[in-house]
Amino acid sequence: MTQQEISRLLDIPDRTLRDWKKNRSRLYDVLESLDYDEIKEKQSFQDTNDVVIFNPEKYTTNCFWQTNETSSQTVYSIIYNYLSLMDVSDIKQICKEYGKSLVRYVLNDKYKKMYDKGYISTGGMDIQLSGSYNKSEMYKELSRIINDC
Repeated sequence: MTQQEISRLLDIPDRTLRDWKKNRSRLYDVLESLDYDEIKEKQSFQDTNDVVIFNPEKYTTNCFWQTNETSSQTVYSIIYNYLSLMDVSDIKQICKEYGKSLVRYVLNDKYKKMYDKGYISTGGMDIQLSGSYNKSEMYKELSRIINDC
C-alpha cells in the first residue's frame, strides 16, 4: 500500500506514518507490503473512489435529484454532497454507512481545497476565505457532528 492508502484506510495521519517510516520501520514496512485491494475487500473497507449504489430513501434530502430511484455514485460525491447540507441526521447516516474516518477524510479534503482556492463561488458572488480551513466555524461544527456519530 502507498502511504496515502494506509492513511485513508486506517485513518492514520500522514505525520504519524512519516514518523513510523523513520522510527518504526518494521511496522511501516509491514503496512506497505500489504495489498490495498485485498485488505479493503477482507475488511469491507470502502474507498472514496468506489462506485456504490446510492439509495435516496435513506436520507432526508436527495442530493442527487436527477433520479428518485437508486443510482450509481462515488462514495466521495455522496459524502461531499451531504456534508454540504449540514443536516445532522444525514451526516450520521453517511458516518454509519461509510465510517467516521472516511467522512472525516472527505471533510478535510473538501475544506483544504476550498481554502487553497481562496474563495467560494455562490451564484455569481465570490466569498473570500482567509485563515486556516480548520478554524472555520462550519468546519468545526461538521467535525463535532462527525465526532458525535
